[in-house]
Amino acid sequence: MVVCPSCRHVNPEEAERCQRCGYSLEPGATSYPPVRRPEADRPPLEIQPPAPPSRWRAPLIVGSLVAAVVATGVLWLLRPDPCEGTNFESEIFGYCVLVPEGWEAGPARFGADVTLDQFAPPTEPATVVVEAVDLEAGTELEAWSEFVRQRDEEAGLTPGPASGTTVDGVEALRWDVTVEAESGTFRMREVVTVRNDVGWRITLNDLSEGFATTAAVFEDMLGSWQFR
Repeated sequence: MVVCPSCRHVNPEEAERCQRCGYSLEPGATSYPPVRRPEADRPPLEIQPPAPPSRWRAPLIVGSLVAAVVATGVLWLLRPDPCEGTNFESEIFGYCVLVPEGWEAGPARFGADVTLDQFAPPTEPATVVVEAVDLEAGTELEAWSEFVRQRDEEAGLTPGPASGTTVDGVEALRWDVTVEAESGTFRMREVVTVRNDVGWRITLNDLSEGFATTAAVFEDMLGSWQFR
């Protein structure tokens, strides 16, 4: 018997073509179509549903965000305080300083448009005035000090020789000026520095007889100075 490879009909051994479908039964490469099974005999097609998202996913995301916000807040609270150890933070310029005991701090107005910081004991003539101005990018300390000295000279003063010092670790220059007036002899100490293209001028004024004492207090103030 010869089984037809097309319709699978059983034919006699001597048959050359299938008696049902006429398909050639000559020997050669033979391919068999897949076996057709009734629907009932087919194995059920199984489709695995996707796993539902974890019920912890949303709380974990929210928790991570909250933790990040809290960590940022903690770092902000624990950041170094640039004004630690001082009792005065300027509202005009970027610095803090320890005001000497018994001295008062407040604004000093020069004309209608200029307001500077001023420190002074309430019953004595000594004053400390702080001024800061924006400079051209790259201005060096030497250029700024020369500008301030020229302003002193234009005011009729004679600046003394300059010497080096520091203000909050920043290189600075200082010099003294003596002023003769009808009310007495005054002395000034100018301290100038440059930081981040800002020129600073810190000036002490006092009568000559009390200058040594106030100069020591002034140096203590500069020692507590902290830029912000």
